[in-house]
Amino acid sequence: METGDLIFMDNMLFGHFGMAISSTHFVHANDKFNLHKSSNDSYDAELTVQKPAVSMDPRNRIFRPPWAQCANAEARKAELVRVAEAMIPGAKYGAYRAVRVFLGGSGFGPDAYKRFMKYRQRYEANKGTPANFAIAGNEVVKTVTCTEAVIIMYQLTFPLQERPFFMNLDAAHTMPRDFRDWLRPNGW
Repeated sequence: METGDLIFMDNMLFGHFGMAISSTHFVHANDKFNLHKSSNDSYDAELTVQKPAVSMDPRNRIFRPPWAQCANAEARKAELVRVAEAMIPGAKYGAYRAVRVFLGGSGFGPDAYKRFMKYRQRYEANKGTPANFAIAGNEVVKTVTCTEAVIIMYQLTFPLQERPFFMNLDAAHTMPRDFRDWLRPNGW
């Protein structure tokens, strides 16, 4: 697992996405812990046994960005981590958002662009003072689903025209399996 890798976990009803921020940690959103950082190592507290690393679970699939197509890959990886860390303090998992993904299409239309610009403005306003993202009212995004969080992280890191890194998707209306299916033909 490398920074920027997307982890699709196919062990749930609709699937689940996270993004690696290092070889040992990834970020993801769920209804128990909101948007948070998790270890790649896995431990079953009930059975008190060490389980395989999340990235090595045969049910999970890793999608690696086509970094060879990116002239400044290391700087972009560092920015992905900064964006993720900026989003973590304020992004809560939203049950309504999870239902909303069923409504509308996943194409990047005017409504998706409007939301993207709102998140970009919030991020740009406080990225020089990252502690501000934890203050109510300064959140990059307040409510997310797992897929939405990952797509927004990439959209805030890359310019609109830089495909396939800028994900031309409506983050609010993209289901995990639809996102997985978008990644395959886009070189991931």
